[in-house]
Amino acid sequence: MTTEDRTVTEERHASWAELFFDLVVVAGVGTLAHVVHEDVGGRGLLLYAALFLTFWLSWTTFMLYGNASGAQTRTVRLLAGMFGLAVMAAATPGVAEEVLHHGADGAEGAGITMTNAFAVAYVVTRVIGAGAWRRGAVVVDWPLAQQITGAIPFLVSVWVDEPWKFVLWGLGIAIDLFLLVVVSGDDMMEGAQQRIDAMSRRDPERMSRFDGLVPVRFEAEHLAERLGLFVIIVLGEGVIQSVRAASGAVWDGALLGTGLAAFLLLAGMWGLSVVHGHAGVPHLRPGTVPQRLALALHAGTTASLAAAAAAIGAAVGHGGEPLDEPQRWLLCGAVAVWFTLGLVASLCSRGLHVVQPFFWLVTGVAVPLVIAVRGADLRSSAVLWYLVAVVGAHLLVERRRQRSAAG
Repeated sequence: MTTEDRTVTEERHASWAELFFDLVVVAGVGTLAHVVHEDVGGRGLLLYAALFLTFWLSWTTFMLYGNASGAQTRTVRLLAGMFGLAVMAAATPGVAEEVLHHGADGAEGAGITMTNAFAVAYVVTRVIGAGAWRRGAVVVDWPLAQQITGAIPFLVSVWVDEPWKFVLWGLGIAIDLFLLVVVSGDDMMEGAQQRIDAMSRRDPERMSRFDGLVPVRFEAEHLAERLGLFVIIVLGEGVIQSVRAASGAVWDGALLGTGLAAFLLLAGMWGLSVVHGHAGVPHLRPGTVPQRLALALHAGTTASLAAAAAAIGAAVGHGGEPLDEPQRWLLCGAVAVWFTLGLVASLCSRGLHVVQPFFWLVTGVAVPLVIAVRGADLRSSAVLWYLVAVVGAHLLVERRRQRSAAG
C-alpha cells in the first residue's frame, strides 16, 4: 500500500523534521514585513504580494510533499528546500532596497544582485520541490507542486535589467496562477498517461518496470495543522513587532492601552483563524471546499495577516499619537482583506444566508475601511480598539453559533 492512496486510520501530526523546516517561515515573514515597512504605496504592495506569493508557493510545495509522503519523507529534501527558502528570505530586504529605492546592494564586485539571488534561489527551490515526488505520483489537487513552468521567467530574469526583470517575475506568477485555475486533476492524469504511453513506445523494456500512475491524496487533518501552524507563525511576527516597538517607547498609560489592544487583536485573529476556522482560514469549515481552494484562501489570508502584523507593530510604537496615514491604511486595509477572504470561505462552506454575510461585510470590511478613510485624527490606540471590537464581535457570533450547533 502506497503513502499516497492509503486510508488514514490514526491521527497524524507534524514531524520534528517538518517543525524544524517551518522555522524558515519565521525568517521569511520577518523579512517580508520589512517590505511593507519600506513602502506602503502601490509599488511596495505589489512587490510585497509578489515576494510573499513566491515564498508561500515554495513552502507549500515542500509542505505538501511531507504531507503525502509521511514516514517516507526524505529529510534531506526538506533541508534543501529550507536552505533555498532561507536564501530567499535573506535576499528580500535587498530586493526591496533595489526595487523601491534603486539602491546598490551587496559589496562592490560581489557579482550578483539581491534580485538575482532571490530569483535563482526561487528557481532552484521549485526544481528541488518538483523533483521530490516518487516516480508515477501525480499531485492532482495542487499541480504547481510538480510544475516549474512558472519559475522559468524568473530564471530568464537573471540576464534582464529593470523594468523587464520584474515584468518577467509577474509573468511567472501569472503562469502559476493560470495553471492553478485551469489545470484539473483529470487533465494532469491524462497528460501524464500520454507521456507514459509515448515513453513506452520508445523504450518498452525500461517502462515494463513502471508500476503505473498514482494520484496523490493529501491527509486533510495533517494539512490543516500545517496551515494553521503557518498562521500562528505569522501572528507571532505581530507579537515580535509589538514587543520591539514597546521596548523602544516611553512606558506610560497610552503605551499600555495600545499594547493591550494589539495583543487582543492578535489573539482575536488567532481565535477566528485557528479555533473557529479551519486550515488557518476564518469561517472555513472542514471538508466543505476543495483542498485547492482552501490552499488559495490560506495564501491570501496569511498575506493579509502578515501585512497587518507589520502595521500593528507600528501602531504600538505610536502609542497615544495618531497613526501615520500609510500605516493606518495598511492596517485597516489588511484587516478588511482578511475579513473579505473569510467571508468568501464562509459562503463556500455554509452557502448563502443573507443575515450573517451582511453582518460580516458591514463589520469586517466596511468598518475597517471607514476607519482608514475617516480616522486621520484617531489615536493609534483607538484604531486598534475599534478593530478589537470588530474581531470580538465575530468571535462572539462564532461562539454562539457553536453552542447552538452543539445544543
